This record gives sequence, structure tokens and C-alpha cells, in this order.
Amino acid sequence: MAFLKSRLGLLCGVALVAACSSSTSPRTTGSSTGTEQGSSGASTQMTSSGSAVSGTVAPPGSGATSGTNGGSGQTPSSGTTSTTGNGTVGSGTTAASGNTATSGTTTSSGAGSGSATDTDAGDLYPPPPRKINVTGTGTTMLSLNGQPLYLNKNKPIQGKLVLLLGGICTGVGAGGFESFIEEYGFHVFGPKTDTCLDGGKVPQSYVQTLKTSPNDPTANAQIADSRMELWDGVTRVNWYTVAPASSIIQETEAAMTYAATMDPGGDWGYFLDPTTGALRTSDVWVVGYSWGSQTWAMISAYVPFDRVITTSGPQDEGFPNATWITNPPPTGTPGDRKYMLVGFENPYPSTVGADSEVMSMVTTVTNAGWVGPVTNIMTTSPGPYMSSQHLFAMVGGNGGITPGGHTVFCNNNPTNGWLPLCKYVCNQQ
Repeated sequence: MAFLKSRLGLLCGVALVAACSSSTSPRTTGSSTGTEQGSSGASTQMTSSGSAVSGTVAPPGSGATSGTNGGSGQTPSSGTTSTTGNGTVGSGTTAASGNTATSGTTTSSGAGSGSATDTDAGDLYPPPPRKINVTGTGTTMLSLNGQPLYLNKNKPIQGKLVLLLGGICTGVGAGGFESFIEEYGFHVFGPKTDTCLDGGKVPQSYVQTLKTSPNDPTANAQIADSRMELWDGVTRVNWYTVAPASSIIQETEAAMTYAATMDPGGDWGYFLDPTTGALRTSDVWVVGYSWGSQTWAMISAYVPFDRVITTSGPQDEGFPNATWITNPPPTGTPGDRKYMLVGFENPYPSTVGADSEVMSMVTTVTNAGWVGPVTNIMTTSPGPYMSSQHLFAMVGGNGGITPGGHTVFCNNNPTNGWLPLCKYVCNQQ
């Protein structure tokens, strides 16, 4: 973790704006820049519904809280909508069948170690309940409790919600990747969560157990279980707690409800189940940088997202036999929906210098069932790329123009040599 923590904050000030994904309805261009807002703090949670899979089931007796929409104003049919909300919006939905069931109450079970009622792809990725219906033009920029929402209506609308997580102990965003993805017609949201939670916080009693019993299931479940608490607020470990209303999923559901009111033409409610209000993860993309990559890799082992994009990660954080790597349930995101971009100083495979630690990231995702092999990418690699390519070694850089090393790689600089690959992983090739 020393290498990780020394480099994780590298891009906290990178510009925030851009986009990527498959499309559903059309719209326009345009890019904007900004800086990543610094805020750590609570994460968010939500339960799920049968057709809109959120990937978790709330424990008995748990209930979502409700609150009041913050902010005011109307979204014009063209131009830019910029609104800040101060209220908390609870979803108030309840758990339903068809989702990944986690044990939720014990530290020994492991995130997602419980049974699921539906396990085939048809249940994990049901068709959308309707077509997305975005109207108007311009860009929508909203903020709910310091959590930014963005939609470029001038681009073809992708029908995908992109959730961003950044580096360790940083604020909202994905370390600057958003400056690329917001250039397309994605719905983008940067939820707040406790970005300081990592493997170093696991109690030493579990660490000591692993020294003598490296495959101990209880000890190996701690890291992913705690990250799953960030996702849904369901109690799994006895040393860390996340309020359900502050979980990533409930914050996201609240943000979609808020944005649907503030920007009715944006059709933000498309990403919520029409019956329960639960987040439909089958149309959600998650993008992470460094710590965010670790977190999405762990959560996606149990939650079926439409696409996972990790940059400069994930690591195993000192738990190579962690449950999310060695025994993920079939109800998580399949390996062929996951993409990894990591920086190498030399062509893969390489153990020279910092490359040795990056090699361990490749080992982690390979062991976790992500689809290989690794493809070396240079700034002179224009593509096109094949659908079978998911793991990428980004070799070298080009000064400040083409980011290299422990970075996000994708930004809105038109001279960035990684742009062909960035477009590919975002289905914009």
C-alpha cells in the first residue's frame, strides 16, 4: 500500500468533464472542464427489485429513510442547467426478489456469500422497462450535497448511468476520467463515500489469522465485506459501519430522484425501477481510479453492473486470497464486462521498477476471472480494438500531454495519445 498511497493522490486536481458508453437515443457534443471537488464522508445504499437488479438484499427490519429534495430551479430546454441541492432524498424502497443475496449480518459469511434467487444472465440483465426519453439540448450540471451530476444532451444519449470513484482519501469524481466521459451523452454521477477505507483498516486479529491460515474464509471476507457496506449499508463486519442512507446505492437513488425533479427533460428516473424506485444496475457503468478501482472491483464481484472500467488498479490490498477474488458468486458482474487500464514503464510482462507492483494488479484480476490476455498499448496504438480485449498495459507516456504511470489515462485533451483506447473501453470507437 505504500506505493499506492504515495501515488494515489496524483490526479486529484485533474479536470472533471466527459463521457462514454453504448447509446440508446441521440444528442450532441461539447466538453467542459473543472476540478475534482474534495469531499470524503458517507457512502450510499439501496435495496433492489426483481427486474431492476441492485445486487443486494437488505436485512430484515431495515427500511430506507426519506427526506426532502434540496435546491430549486427549473431545467431550460436548452443551455446549461446548474443547480445545487442541500437536502437528503431517501428512496424508501424495499428489497425484492431477483438480486444477489448477501449474508448481511455476520462477519464470517463474506460479501455476497449468501444465495440468490435468480442466477442466469436474463435475470441479472433484464431489458430496460422502456426507452429512455431525454428532451432538450445543452448540458445539465447539478449538485446534491456536494455530489455532482452531469448530462450532455447535445450528444447521442447513451442510456447508461456512470458512477465515479477516485483515489484514496479524495473527494468525488474518478481522478479526472470524468473529463473524458462527460464529452458523450452519459448520465454521470459522483457519489460521496469513505474513500479512506482500505485493507489497512482491517483489524490486526484477522491479519494475524491469515499469517497462519492464509485461506481462512472469515479473515479473507473482511476487505470485500467492508467495501460492500460502502455500497449498500448492510452490516457485514463488526469493525466498520455505514448508515444505509449514506451508502453509495441509496445516495445514487436519491440523486436520480432529485435530478428527475430538477431536470425533467433529462429522464434521470430511467435508471430507477418504475415500481420500487431501486437502482437498475443493469444500466449502470462504474469507473474507478486507483482506490476507486479496488472498490468497484470488489463490489462488482457481487453486483451485476453493465460495465466496469478500472484505471491504475485494482490491487488485492494485501489480501491475495480475498473472497472477492477467489470465490465471487455467479450473480456478480461477468468478467467480460470488466476493463482494466494500468500503467507500465516497459511492455508487459515486466517486473522492472514499479512494473512489479502493476504486475500484481494483473494477477489479481486474472485470478478474479477477468477476461485476458493483456494487450500492450502505446501512444501510437490507434486501434481499432477487438471485443475480446479487456486488459490493457499502457506503456510509457508523452509528458503532460499523454498521462502515464499511476493515472486515469483518459481525459478531454484532444492530443492525448490514449484517446483511441479510451473511446474503445467506453464503447465510442
